[in-house]
Amino acid sequence: MIPLLCDIYLSARVDGILTNQQQKLAIASEIIVRSLSKLGIVALVNEATGYQVDRDRDELQKLLSKYIAKELLPWTKRFPDEFYQEMFRLRGWDYPTPSSQRPGIVGYYTNKFVYEHLPAGVKEELQKSNPIVSPGRRKWKHHQFLTQEIGNVHLEKHLIKVTTLMQASNTWEEFERTFNRVFKVEEQLTLSEI
Repeated sequence: MIPLLCDIYLSARVDGILTNQQQKLAIASEIIVRSLSKLGIVALVNEATGYQVDRDRDELQKLLSKYIAKELLPWTKRFPDEFYQEMFRLRGWDYPTPSSQRPGIVGYYTNKFVYEHLPAGVKEELQKSNPIVSPGRRKWKHHQFLTQEIGNVHLEKHLIKVTTLMQASNTWEEFERTFNRVFKVEEQLTLSEI
């Protein structure tokens, strides 16, 4: 569904019929389509060569070194306001002013929908490098440990995808179903569904 939605926005942009607000969605669509094509090619090559199966500990360390910076980067805003605005809209919460604090569950959602979908081992390495200093608090932001060239670029692209899925959803449940389908996450049944 997402690639089809992206095609609609990209075709409409070529035809010159998008509003200014829709132009942003066309840009996000282009990023998604390019990312999906690159991801598909990498997946095909990995499957054909058996690379995914044979990757050993050294390969994981090489991957982590591309994603995790050797030195802590200075804080830079990495999560766009739209990410949180859409999360709050879908949850039915009032979006806070810049001085107010977000509910603690926002951190859980950030891990669930963002950091858990970086390459295997990256989230665990971030948690090791940036341990909890008090309940629900870490000294730094995880993204400060990501490399500029790869880690933060991947994070930015992923945030665009997640935010786009949120924008396309009318409810939190719809967003979760769509997210799970797009990112191939197995949905767990609740007790009421059993």
